[in-house]
Amino acid sequence: MRALFFDRFGDPDVLRVVERADPVAGPDEAVVAVMAASVNPSDVKNIAGRMEGTVLPRIPGRDFAGIVVDGPADWLDAEVWGTGGDIGFTRDGSHAELLVVPAAALVRKPERLGFAEASVVGVNFVIGWLGAVETARLTPGETIAVFGVSGGVGTRIARWPTGLAAVSSCRTARFTDQEVHDDSIHR
Repeated sequence: MRALFFDRFGDPDVLRVVERADPVAGPDEAVVAVMAASVNPSDVKNIAGRMEGTVLPRIPGRDFAGIVVDGPADWLDAEVWGTGGDIGFTRDGSHAELLVVPAAALVRKPERLGFAEASVVGVNFVIGWLGAVETARLTPGETIAVFGVSGGVGTRIARWPTGLAAVSSCRTARFTDQEVHDDSIHR
């Protein structure tokens, strides 16, 4: 299989395209044929050596969508998507033609999303969901302020349907020497 690979930290020039042996699923694992993978800020920071715990050499990449080609029989040929965990840090990541993941981490890709769309949901959605829904336990009808709404996580939270978690967001604005008024916030 072809994969991006790095064996030292640095700028993107440390990345190389290499040929590696096709991985085989071990017990409780699955091999996914990666149909699409995205690049997010943690991937760039990881390659630069700004993320703790990365074991080199490594194939980077966290977010992916693909098809299960080896592993538990009930998952074979399933369209899946995923993100995070140790993928790209202590286990080879998604910037390869094939990816090994724990079978317990497999999640079926929503049919309405193509592979490219599903691969970019990843970390931003999961972090937003964990913070807003799992940790803060937001319920429909509640209102929250989303700071950093122009960033990846803030954008995801601000665009959730109100039935999932009621959200109020600020538009991106620059306040310098002017006073901030209540009318700068809208629902």
